[in-house]
Amino acid sequence: MIRFLRRAAGDRKGAAAIEFALIFPVIFVLNVAAGEGVQAYIVQRQVAHIAATMADITAQSRTVSAAQLDDILTASTAMIYPFPRQSLQQRLSSMSANSSGTAATDWTQKRDWNGSGGPSIPNGYLAANESVVIADVIYDYTPTFGLFLPDTIRITRKAYSRPRLSAKVERTAS
Repeated sequence: MIRFLRRAAGDRKGAAAIEFALIFPVIFVLNVAAGEGVQAYIVQRQVAHIAATMADITAQSRTVSAAQLDDILTASTAMIYPFPRQSLQQRLSSMSANSSGTAATDWTQKRDWNGSGGPSIPNGYLAANESVVIADVIYDYTPTFGLFLPDTIRITRKAYSRPRLSAKVERTAS
């Protein structure tokens, strides 16, 4: 019996399989964690691109109608693909400062917006008689596995764009 135990202790067959069985769960968990982190980063970048694109496209016009604003909001939802767009909230607004520099909201268009409060700009952002188009985007990202990240991550991005062809982008009735 002792001879059998000595021979078994000296046998190296199957050591690689045992080492693999011990290290595989660690490698698997690290791989899943890295995948979740990369996915969250990609969503965050896409939300930033959506906000910048919405503001940029709107700022390229002298006037916009409600239908054109709806088209901009609808088209920008395609940018969140391959992630679900049901969690995407969008708002496009125009703010301008009067001759004394007091800023006020000119118009706002929303799509699935549940956020509270109106559009805002940093203090001192607009000088007298200037305007800006503001795009607000909120996305509630739910990780695929949810092992390392919170159940839901709220990603909020804002983009500002100055009108290019006029002092202010006016909203028309039609």
